[in-house]
Amino acid sequence: MDAPKRRIESLDILRGAAIVGVITVHIVFGAGRSPDGMSDGISIAEFLYAALAMFMVISGYLYKKGKDFRTNLMTRILPILIVLAFSTILFTTLMYGYLYMIGYDLGGYNLLEEIGEILIGKCVFQNVHDVGYNAGAVLSPFDISAGFYYLQILAVGYLIFFAVADRVLGDWRKCLAVIVSLFAISGLYVEFIGIQLPFTAQIGPVVAAFLLIGALLKEYNFAEFMERGFHTRKYWFMIISMAIIGLICIKYYPTGMTLYNSSFGSNGLLSVVTFPIHAMSCGIVLWFIAVMLIRVPVVSDIFRIAGIASIVLYSMHMFIAKFISAPFYTIGTEYWITIDSMTDRLVLLIITLSILYLITFWLYGLKRTLGQEVDTDYPASATSKL
Repeated sequence: MDAPKRRIESLDILRGAAIVGVITVHIVFGAGRSPDGMSDGISIAEFLYAALAMFMVISGYLYKKGKDFRTNLMTRILPILIVLAFSTILFTTLMYGYLYMIGYDLGGYNLLEEIGEILIGKCVFQNVHDVGYNAGAVLSPFDISAGFYYLQILAVGYLIFFAVADRVLGDWRKCLAVIVSLFAISGLYVEFIGIQLPFTAQIGPVVAAFLLIGALLKEYNFAEFMERGFHTRKYWFMIISMAIIGLICIKYYPTGMTLYNSSFGSNGLLSVVTFPIHAMSCGIVLWFIAVMLIRVPVVSDIFRIAGIASIVLYSMHMFIAKFISAPFYTIGTEYWITIDSMTDRLVLLIITLSILYLITFWLYGLKRTLGQEVDTDYPASATSKL
């Protein structure tokens, strides 16, 4: 009998760290806000923003070859669309009712129109280069859709990825050529056409590229190398190199953290090149941190829980944050969270994450899940080819 496959712990922890990083960006740094006293040089938020791309990379890493397109459509894309629709309708409606009950004047807002705009995508058919264009705008005080565009672009990215993955995986040259082409397609479209498509579909090729990067890393059992290769020189050379490259990108080629606006940075087409370099260099450092956290029992469990239940945390975090803060601070439309004090924002982040964890335990009973060792999505028994 074959030995059961254990979970690759670093993937769960990395995904957990990624979701916590994204939530932190939304609550603490949301809508361009920066922490009090932070210099313009090295931005923690820019480093954490790499977590967004790592979600895509992890999803690609967990891809199993050989399934037909319809199966992938039903098991991967359809659940994303269901979560998007369910979360948008339920939480937007609940927030509308909650704010109305505690005395907010919502007379100038239309609940149904807003739900429709969130589901289809904000600023559809507008030019992304127009002054005032903002596909990440907070539509109303009851808008809880921070980051929901990611679910849209992930669905589009999966459509492209499933169409090409089995055709190119197994040949790294073909894979690399397709990855470069996908980044180029999005970059050229945004630069020279620039029309916001439904579901922010113009960013779909970028998502597909990151999914392919993840699937290609799986071909070489990169997760195994990350967890067990620390005794080799090339491992530390890679980690140090990625850290240096990441710092250079953050300081000199920042992304601006506005992918929702089809922006890869402030350097035109050059940003299409620096964006994936920034994402992967910082992402590999995040992965390294995840590997180190495996050895810290309580902290590793916290991030592993977040990784296993990432969809719950992602879809509910802004609803919870606004629900908590609305009675004490005026919820507006300039920022997702209209709180000036950095300390108060951090407190709100901690409370929000705590509530999300309680909900996670209640929904999934993850105490039991953490003890399970078999998961065929995590091929940890393989030997790294690196």
